[in-house]
Amino acid sequence: MIDAVIVAHGQADVVSRAAQSIRAAGPVVKSLTIMDTAADPALAVFANEAMPGATVLPCPNNPGYGAAANAGVNLGQAPLVLVANADVWMHPGALDELARALEEAPDAACAGPLLLNTDGSPQDSAFAFPGLGQAVSDLLPLPARLRGSRLNGRLWSDGPARDVGYILGAFMLMRRRALELVGGFSSAYWLYAEEVDLCRRFWDDGWRVRYVPGAQVTHIRAAVTSGRDIEMLPQLYRSRARWYRRHSGRSAASAAIGLMWLGLGVRARLPGRRREAYAAAQAALKLD
Repeated sequence: MIDAVIVAHGQADVVSRAAQSIRAAGPVVKSLTIMDTAADPALAVFANEAMPGATVLPCPNNPGYGAAANAGVNLGQAPLVLVANADVWMHPGALDELARALEEAPDAACAGPLLLNTDGSPQDSAFAFPGLGQAVSDLLPLPARLRGSRLNGRLWSDGPARDVGYILGAFMLMRRRALELVGGFSSAYWLYAEEVDLCRRFWDDGWRVRYVPGAQVTHIRAAVTSGRDIEMLPQLYRSRARWYRRHSGRSAASAAIGLMWLGLGVRARLPGRRREAYAAAQAALKLD
């Protein structure tokens, strides 16, 4: 049995599609809870009509993705927990495939699917943990083939199910016991990198993380934050710096954060509408 938790920020129409696709998995889904970090009354009204059986809980003052997910997870008791973004919809059989992967690997804490763009093309879905290259890759004019390569921590989307460093947090099926043993998502990450931190703690606690490309889920990239990408840039780099400080040695963390500081400083001096955001992101590296 699975307790499903969708972390949303309003956007009733997007949430509805995600909820309906999860409900379509049938009785294996014991409960469906929608944590609304926008505390939008319209979502609760819409849910009563379009998502019968789902519980919508407002999260005033937006505690962040991880904290909202934890609150939803704590309401249930099923042995498996699904935590998903609102901007996804599950393909038939995906949840069964992920649950089977966890059943076959009792020491696996979580499993993630192959994520697809709306045109059916694959997204980056499985990753190696960030190193020095990933710290600065987004700030360099790299060719797309390098940005999406193993050199940048991206692992191949095809092939059999396998162990990976971490899976994208848009859709994670997890073993409740493992999640409880590591303390759930860290509330220290308000947004971004919370799944990287969680999977690192899974591995550190002796669990594995599985990538299951036989399960497929369509994901609209940044459906909630796409209109606020400039505004959210400082938060992105603050979370990245926090991850390096918590999970890398002092020298490696200093090097990674130093590279980000240099790259953001260069970007902040180039012409364009993002200059101020890059400068704010550079300053955010020092907030922890």
